[in-house]
Amino acid sequence: METQETAVHPTAVVMPGAELGVGVEVGPYCVIEPGVELGDHCRLHPFVRLCGRTQIGASTTVGSHSVLGSEPQDKAYSGERTSVEIGSHCQIHEHVTVHRATKEGVTRVGNGVMMMAGSHVGHNATVEDEVVMVNQSAVAGHATVGRRAFLSMGSAVHQFGRVGRLTLVGGGCMVTQDAPPFSIVVGNYPVVWRGPNSVGLKRAGFDDPTRSAIRRALFAIFRHPDGTTAGAQQLLDHAVPEVDELARFVLESPRGICSAPRQA
Repeated sequence: METQETAVHPTAVVMPGAELGVGVEVGPYCVIEPGVELGDHCRLHPFVRLCGRTQIGASTTVGSHSVLGSEPQDKAYSGERTSVEIGSHCQIHEHVTVHRATKEGVTRVGNGVMMMAGSHVGHNATVEDEVVMVNQSAVAGHATVGRRAFLSMGSAVHQFGRVGRLTLVGGGCMVTQDAPPFSIVVGNYPVVWRGPNSVGLKRAGFDDPTRSAIRRALFAIFRHPDGTTAGAQQLLDHAVPEVDELARFVLESPRGICSAPRQA
C-alpha cells in the first residue's frame, strides 16, 4: 500500500522552489534543484541529482547516481531555460543521464519507460511510452524512439534518427539511418533490416491477420526492385492501419531507411 507521507532523508538537499508530491521518498545525499516537479509516490535512491526544470510523473523510480535534467552536451547551448519531461511509472536504474533541451524545446521520456544502468537520452530527444533501453544504450539529440521499441545493450540512435514503434534494435547496433516500425535491425555502417519483429508483434497482442499484413508489407518494401520508397508508396492508405503507418514512416524519413538485407 502506498504511503501518503513524503519522506526526505536528512542528508538530502531539497532546494527552495522544488515541488514534491505526496508519498515521495528521497534517499540519502540526493540533490533536488529549484524548478523540479516530482510526482506522487516517486522514489529516489541515494545520490540522485535532479536539475532545474525537470518534471517527473507519478510512481517513477530513479536509481543511484542518475542525473536528470542537466545541461545538454551541445556547444551551441547558451543557458536557455529548457526542460525535461519524464512520464509516470518509469523505472530508471543507476547511472542514467537525461539531458534537457538545447535552444528552444523539451526532452521527453514517456510513461512506463525502463532505462537500464548507464543508458542515456540526449537533448531534444523523444522516447515514447513503454520503451526499453538496455544497459549502455543511447539516444542522441533530436532523435525519436517509438512506442514499445527495444534498444539492446550498447546500441545507439544517431542524432535526428528515428526508431519506429515496436522495433527491436540489436546489441551494439548503430542506427545511422531510420529503423522502420515492427522490425528487427542489426549491425552498423550500414545498419541493416533483418526482418519483422514477429515475437514483439505477438506479445503486443496483434492478431494473426494483422501480423501477416505487416510481414508482407515489410518484405514488399525491402524487396521492391525499385527501392524502399517505391515499395512504401504502393502501400499508402492500406486497409490495415499498421501497414499505412509503416509506409508513411518510410516515405517521411529525413535520413533515409536502413539497408535491405542481401539476397541469397
